[in-house]
Amino acid sequence: MGRSYVDFWINLDEEVDQSEMLSEIRKLGFRRVVVSSMDKARLEEFKKLGESFGVEVYGKIVLVPEDRPALLKDLRSRRGEYEVVSVICNNLEVALTSARDSRVDTVIFPPGKKFRIDKGVAAVIKNSIELPFRWLVDETTRREFIRLAFEVVNHLFGKTSIIVSSSASRPLELRSPFELSSLLEVLGLDRNVALDSVSTIPGRIIETNLLKLSPSYVARGVLRVG
Repeated sequence: MGRSYVDFWINLDEEVDQSEMLSEIRKLGFRRVVVSSMDKARLEEFKKLGESFGVEVYGKIVLVPEDRPALLKDLRSRRGEYEVVSVICNNLEVALTSARDSRVDTVIFPPGKKFRIDKGVAAVIKNSIELPFRWLVDETTRREFIRLAFEVVNHLFGKTSIIVSSSASRPLELRSPFELSSLLEVLGLDRNVALDSVSTIPGRIIETNLLKLSPSYVARGVLRVG
């Protein structure tokens, strides 16, 4: 059985031809996408339209908190609204909290961050790290992003899982699963391991969260029957 590919971040905050976007997503070989948008009506429209293209669409919120209290407040109020929660960590305090909070699905370190990924970060991290490919395409962030991606693979691979997403806002910014995963290959990971970053790893997070959001879910390992 072949892989089921997932683009774990499509950003719909900009106006775009949704049919063109979904057509390109399907053409590139994705069957699932995770989409963020400040406009919830636009997100719901994209979800519904995705059905006609044979693409499963899931909602994602990307939090950019200033500090730990702001992060915890957002998680308490927003976790149940979306299938996926990601946090962009602009400082070490937010990074350490996001890395171990079970309500967070992926941790995103931005290029040019002001802290190091060291043994202290590696020791507490439990959640997946997400690398948005768009920062590699953008000339203004490319150099810092490559340095960041190397740091992530060098210090965190084997301690947590890594996901590569496109973070595309337009069809031209989309990349195939093989292009996305090639980032990790260039950094020294095996091809099958790299492909896991755009298939089994994000797919597992989606399945887990769909179960948690189900009315039959009571607690970890406990489901209501009947």
